[in-house]
Amino acid sequence: RIVRIEATSPDKGSLLKRASWALGINRKLMATTAREQKKYKRLAGGCEIKVTGSPPFLSYLILMWRIGKPRVSVTYRITDFYPETAFAAGKALALRPVAPLIHLLRRTADRIEALSDCQATRLRQSGVAAERIVLVRDASPVTITEDTRPAPRPFGSEHVILLYSGNLGVAHDWRTFANAYLRHCRQGANCIRLWLNATGVGVPQLQDFCAANGLPIHVSAPVPLEDLPRVLIAPDAHLVTLKEPFWGFVIPSKIYGCIESGKPILYIGPTESDLHWLVCSSTDSHSVRNDDVDACLFALETLAARRSNKSTLSTDMSSAT
Repeated sequence: RIVRIEATSPDKGSLLKRASWALGINRKLMATTAREQKKYKRLAGGCEIKVTGSPPFLSYLILMWRIGKPRVSVTYRITDFYPETAFAAGKALALRPVAPLIHLLRRTADRIEALSDCQATRLRQSGVAAERIVLVRDASPVTITEDTRPAPRPFGSEHVILLYSGNLGVAHDWRTFANAYLRHCRQGANCIRLWLNATGVGVPQLQDFCAANGLPIHVSAPVPLEDLPRVLIAPDAHLVTLKEPFWGFVIPSKIYGCIESGKPILYIGPTESDLHWLVCSSTDSHSVRNDDVDACLFALETLAARRSNKSTLSTDMSSAT
């Protein structure tokens, strides 16, 4: 049975307003959880609550609420760590003194589901016992079949389209790519074209960089989930990024959709993240460390050359026929 709670969207432009929104939503969720738990207790004598990290602090409120309730077990499925993600972004630093208390509460969960090995590493570093951690990876959010038809491409067939799809936020390193893209367009093969099917604070920043330097870019709004498979198979390659401080705290589920598409992936980020080995296990893909513009440029030129070789091979085969 699904119990839905009416809520407005948070104002992500203000940390104070977003915190106020989260507190209000958490109160509603806590009240509903307590009411449902009482019903379930009468029927079955106990219950298991599975909670994620969103909205912020809900998981910790649930863990505090269940103290003294031996028949309530809590499974905490880590999505994005909070407040660690805020600390990594240089925000919410006033919460640092209470971080040990937050870690203590987290350790009281009966079971913690980590999305990646790097998340499990971060959990162990914060004092969580290894036997409480279970690795449960996300699956691809989409299903791509032989009948899936690609969405229209925003650039011509002579170009290699590199797609960034999803959230481009504070955890994502767009600058390393942007500097390599600038050199590729001015000094390199100049056939890579960037397609942003994205939202987030990084989108206008990357747009402004491209506009200031005359770099080609196409920006589109994210599509409904049912249309996402068509978008994911439309480009020639995918771009995935992560800033170094966020490894193990953030593991974008989009990586599995990119892998599902069968297209090469350019990952820019720390090798400590599972994103690194997931990308390295994907055909013709590249993993580049943050701020290594030379390596990123080499990856772009390699993607461009591979497409050029395929085009040449296709033309030669056509001529032979």
